[in-house]
Amino acid sequence: MSFFGTSRAAGGWGIVFVVLLLVSAAMVSVPTAADTGDQIVAFYRAHGQVIVIQQVAGILALGAFIAFGLSLPPNRWLRPALWTFVVTEIATNLFPLIIILTNPAAGTAHTLTFIEDLADAVFFLASALFVSMATLGQPVWLRIAAYAVALLVAVRAVASPFGVTALDQVAPIAFVALVLVFSIKLLVRPSSQA
Repeated sequence: MSFFGTSRAAGGWGIVFVVLLLVSAAMVSVPTAADTGDQIVAFYRAHGQVIVIQQVAGILALGAFIAFGLSLPPNRWLRPALWTFVVTEIATNLFPLIIILTNPAAGTAHTLTFIEDLADAVFFLASALFVSMATLGQPVWLRIAAYAVALLVAVRAVASPFGVTALDQVAPIAFVALVLVFSIKLLVRPSSQA
């Protein structure tokens, strides 16, 4: 089995991504701008080491995701969607590290967290774009599932900055579940059947 460039390899990398992401997500959940600046500062002081480890695990997961995306059958929009996902994911990871490294005042920590929340919303839009483009040429059932997840993730992205938190847990779980189902499909039936 080739480690890159085949559908089976993509399936393997997708599963590695899901496992690493779940490990990373289980470590800690960073505050949002709904918290006060003092709460944010206190949280980062109390959990700084765990957050750094979480960000390292997140980078490893992102590496597996890049391998997943690069191993998928290419189409015109897949690579731009993949790199948009990567750039926005890195942006969301930078703000917690900046807060840990600079130990800012409460107001600055709150502002940085607000900017991170906005970057997170853009990241979810990039996730919606990626799942839509990655499943082009796949069976109809998988494309329909991808479009449903993309819609859910996009609604979460737009609603979250306005304080709507109803999809904050559901949308990421749907995204991860789709990647897992897609990866298993690629391992079991690597050839796409539109």
